[in-house]
Amino acid sequence: MSVGRKRSFDKSEALDKAMRLFWENGYSGTSVSDLTEQLGINKPSLYAAFGNKEKLFQSALERYMACYAAPLLEQLSRPDEQPLAERIRRYMSNIIELVSDKTSPKGCLFVKSSCEAGGTGVPEEVTQALQSMGLDTRQVLTSLFEQEQSRGRLPDTAEPNVMADYLMSVLYGISVLARQGRGKDELMTAAEFAISSLLPGQTSGEH
Repeated sequence: MSVGRKRSFDKSEALDKAMRLFWENGYSGTSVSDLTEQLGINKPSLYAAFGNKEKLFQSALERYMACYAAPLLEQLSRPDEQPLAERIRRYMSNIIELVSDKTSPKGCLFVKSSCEAGGTGVPEEVTQALQSMGLDTRQVLTSLFEQEQSRGRLPDTAEPNVMADYLMSVLYGISVLARQGRGKDELMTAAEFAISSLLPGQTSGEH
């Protein structure tokens, strides 16, 4: 009697499943048992493939940023002749679509995890990884505003780093509101208000 071939383990597929689990429940709300059940493997196999829960989370977070956050940020920072307000509006609209997508957990994995960072249930390595990613995003946004300022599209009195912090704060808030069930129209209204506050005089109100 022949023995059937053992089903191969797809590490990439497992990482996607882990990412969605962390996205739904957060780092602290996801146990190793939850992960092994969702991935369909035992603990030794999980540790052999990913190291431990902390390393698996970091890999899942990197996957999330690469698949969802980075492409949108890259599109925003790419040289473009469109007015800055319109570029930011498009960026925020895409973010709102992402955090409101009914086929995915609501909100943003990065923001949800950042809200947990520093808590007793989150290891220092995870907190540091989140801080590093946040700083990377801040630097991209700061550079964008610096470039616009150098082209004369922002006043000399503008503070690119402060503008980056403000935009990130608004995006964090939008993610939280999305998890609370706010609709896309409400979120876009908040985004429009933020854009008019960030870039006074540059919004036409037509989009």
